[in-house]
Amino acid sequence: MKRAFTLIILLVLCAAMAVTAYAGKPRRHKHKEREQSEHIQIVTNDSVRSDTLLSFAQTLLGVRYRPASSDPVYGFDCSGFVNYVFKNFSFTIPRSSEDFVNVGENINIEDARPGDIILFKGTKSHHPHGVGHMGIVYCNDGGDLKFIHSTSGKEYCVTISAMTDTYKRRFVKVIRLLKQNDI
Repeated sequence: MKRAFTLIILLVLCAAMAVTAYAGKPRRHKHKEREQSEHIQIVTNDSVRSDTLLSFAQTLLGVRYRPASSDPVYGFDCSGFVNYVFKNFSFTIPRSSEDFVNVGENINIEDARPGDIILFKGTKSHHPHGVGHMGIVYCNDGGDLKFIHSTSGKEYCVTISAMTDTYKRRFVKVIRLLKQNDI
């Protein structure tokens, strides 16, 4: 009888602690985030060169994929990776890939340069109609575009990928934040 009573007390305490911990966390509401994304202040660094940015990004090759993370110790999701790389050079950019739709200067894919940001639709199960994936253009030699990104695909890490037919179908646009790429 005492064991059952003690077990019930422990379960009640655990439930109370869980409710208290959950109540203290901010709730994320998609509609509020989208409204706020229109007001995100973008801060760029005009002196950053694409080769410097990409050299830093390459140091993160192999860091594992982790949803909702922008910390190399734990792993990156796609936007967490892009955010981490640009933040290293004092850029202030959105954290979510869908918030990049109205950011930067739109560039034709043929004119994409290393350091530009490339946006894709999400997969069937994740953001199927809107932007749901992103990366940084690594090279674009004669139509052979490659980009560095954190993928939840078979590599499941930061990797460099070619613009395959699958990515071509999901392609949304390329945006430019690096002013050095305008020269």
